[in-house]
Order: sequence, then structure tokens, then C-alpha cells
Amino acid sequence: LAAFMPLIHYNCSRHLRFFLCAVFAPVCSEYVAMQIPACKPLCLSVRMDCEPALTSLTLPWPHMLDCERFPDNGNTLCVQPPPEEALPDVAPPVQPQRAAVPAHEVQPVQPMQTRANRHHQCPPHFVQTPYVETITCAPRCGADAYYRAEDKRFAERWMTGWAWLCFLSTLFTLLTFWVEPSRFRYPERPVVFLALCYNLLSVAYIVRGAVGTENLSCATQEDGPSYVPVHDGLRSIPCTIWWLARHYLGLASNTWWAVLCGCWLLSARNEWSSEALHNMAPYLHATAWGLPVLLSAGTLISRSVAADELTGLCQISDESAIWLEVLPHATLLLLGCIFAAVAGLALVRVRKAVRSAGRSATKLERLMTRLGIFALLYALPAFGGLACALHESSVRPRWRTLALLAALDCRSVQNCVPGPVYRAAGLEVALLRLFLSLVVGVTSGMWVWSGKTCRAWSKLLAAPSKPLRPPQGPQSVGQNVFQSFKPDANNVA
Repeated sequence: LAAFMPLIHYNCSRHLRFFLCAVFAPVCSEYVAMQIPACKPLCLSVRMDCEPALTSLTLPWPHMLDCERFPDNGNTLCVQPPPEEALPDVAPPVQPQRAAVPAHEVQPVQPMQTRANRHHQCPPHFVQTPYVETITCAPRCGADAYYRAEDKRFAERWMTGWAWLCFLSTLFTLLTFWVEPSRFRYPERPVVFLALCYNLLSVAYIVRGAVGTENLSCATQEDGPSYVPVHDGLRSIPCTIWWLARHYLGLASNTWWAVLCGCWLLSARNEWSSEALHNMAPYLHATAWGLPVLLSAGTLISRSVAADELTGLCQISDESAIWLEVLPHATLLLLGCIFAAVAGLALVRVRKAVRSAGRSATKLERLMTRLGIFALLYALPAFGGLACALHESSVRPRWRTLALLAALDCRSVQNCVPGPVYRAAGLEVALLRLFLSLVVGVTSGMWVWSGKTCRAWSKLLAAPSKPLRPPQGPQSVGQNVFQSFKPDANNVA
């Protein structure tokens, strides 16, 4: 009976206790040689009352209580529902008072939804959210419903620390491009825009740490503020804006990754020059910045945005993460990896041709090594983050349902402290996903980690030194004039 105690505390049916006793402790009589089972109408009545409550918790009706297993009350002896006056007194749920509405304005209400609304009650650390199609319980802001307070504090410090590191790394890349823009020609130019996406993404995480959880991901409900529930993200304007920025910049970075690999493919396999790729820049920008707009708008229409209690971030709900987050990101990542693989094979063929011609391929091998390391440092964390999203989408909905049922059960047990009394499931995976989503921006600055960058910055930061005053004399003057007209070997080259 322990598995059905949450339903009893839910008070979803007046016949529920009687029905469960008839199933698990059947009526016995000295005049009947068999157990007397419950009648099918009794089971159907209880199921009609309690199934909406289970549906709101995304739980199926128990198979062992399948009503087809019970006999009809025709010719078979079975336990029927007792008369109403014989039932024990059960405290009915509190009904909200509503103002009288004229008859012509009354909207038809489905019976199943009415029963769900009437019998739905939330534990102390949860808030009822009636603004969605199915009334559910969302974690209350300021309370520890699913996660402990120390877990949420550590997650915030973890996220903010990696966001600052990502911001500084990508900022160094952007400043290096500002110092020496001629160095970043196509096909290398998309690295700059890739760093720009992660720089803005890190700013979004930093803003989240500065603003706080309640100002970003909490919304006012009827009985208190709660984290923004699923399909209700558009009610909170800060939550919607932050999610749009994060979702758009994530898609834009993956699109620039595919564009970068495509440029390397055209350069290595089809022998496109830097000028030819530069002429395609308007089309590349339109694709890289426009495609995420369409994908983000489609996701916004679905309204599958919710706030997470652990991180306080607004994100795609776990139920829709596979189609709205994992699928588009994985498609762009795989497309870029295919382009990179084909470009790598083309570079291997070029290396063989160079070495067979008897020329040195050291610079080409160095370039291939840099490309390979950059591709691994970008693709592996990105795919790891998608794997974490898949794991959370399959594990966390059921874990949250069980945690809610445990909170419902705790409400009727004496000396039971509400809140998470055990270690939160999936905490390590959530922290790993945060790390992988920001470390990609850190490693994207790897492209500028070279001696050329050091020389460019040293040339910029070095103080201008005064020229030495030459000794006065005809020979020195003549030598000075000759030196001033001497052509520069670098310019000639």
C-alpha cells in the first residue's frame, strides 16, 4: 500500500480507501468459499476520479488496478461501493470562492479537468500553477524543493567562475583581432565570430549571477512565487529574454562552427582563395546569424521554456529538449565535423604531394595539427553537453515526479521535515553540462595562442624608444642618409 499513499493523501476519490482495502485485504466470509473481489464499477469510479491527478504527475494508472480484472456486479458476488452515508468522513479539499458569473458567460468545462482542479493540492515547498493546460506543482522560490541550498550555492559559484573565464578568454581573442585584423583572413575569420558568440554567452551567465535567481526565473502564482513552470516561460519577460539570448547564441556558435569547417573545406579541397571566400562573406553572415533566428522563433512558439531550481536558468524543458535543443545543435555539429573530416583528408593529400615534390611540409603539418586540436577542443565538449542534455531529459522528469510524490507523502507524516532529504539526482550531470557549455568558449581562443600573438601585443604595448643620436661627422651623416634610403627587405618581399 505504500506506493498508493500519495494518492490517498491527494484525496482524489471518496471511494479510494474502500477500493484499496477491497483489493489488498479482500472481504472473507464463512459462507463463501472464495475471496470477494471488488466490483468493476467501483474500480471505474475510483479511476475516473484519480486518473487526472496521476496524469498531472505524468504517471500511468497502475496495471495491477486494471478495471478489466474485476467482475461486474451482475451475477458475480463482488464488493460494491457503500452508500454515501456509510463512508468515513474525509476532509474535502478547500474550494476557492468565485464570484457569480452570468449563465451566458459560463464556459463548458471538461469533467476530468474539473476533478483534477478540485483534488489538486501541493506540498509546502511547491506552488500550484493554474496558468498552464494541466495544473501542476512548481518549486516555490526561496525554498528547497528538489535541491539543497548548498547545492544551489555551489552551482551558482561554479557557473559564474567558468563564465568569467570564458569571457576573459574570448575577450582576448576579440582584442587580438582588433590589434591585428589582417591576420584573421578567410578561412580563419569565422573563429572571431565564434569567439564573439561565446563572449556574449558568457556575459549572459554573468548577468544571471549578478541579477539573482528570483529576479530572473521566478513568476508570481496564486499562492506565491515559483520557478517558471513548463509551457509558461513567456509569462516572465526576464526569463524569456535571457533564454532567447542563450538559445540564439548557442545556435549561432554552432552555425559558425559549420561555416568555419565549410570554409576550410573549400580552401583545402576546392582550392578557393582567401579573396574568393571573402566575396562570399555576406552570404555566410546571413546564414550564420539568420538561421538561429528561425530556429529560436520556432522554439519560442512551442512555449517549452521552464526555469531550473538548481541553476536558476531558463531553458528548454526536459520533455522537449530532444527535439528543440539536442536535434538542431547535433545537426550543426555533425555537419561541421563532416566538413572538417573532408578538409582534413584533402590536407593529407596536399601534404603527400608536397613531400613527393621534395619540398618541406613543416608549415602545412603545423597548420594541420592546429586544425585538429581546435576541432577536438570544440567538438568533444559540445557533444558532451548534448549527451548531458539527453541524460537529463530522460532521467529528471521521472525523478521530479517521485520527489513530488515523496513531498506529498511527507505532508501527512508526523515529524517529517519538508524539502529534499536525500542527495539530488543528476546534480553531477547538471554541473558537468554547465562546464561543457562554457569551456568551449575558453578553448575557442586556442587559435590565437601563438608567438604571432605575443609579438603583436608586445609591439602594441612597447613604449616608443628614442633613436640614438649619431656622432656628428661627414662619414656618419653619409651612412645615415644611406641607411634611410636603404630598401626594407620585408617590404620588398
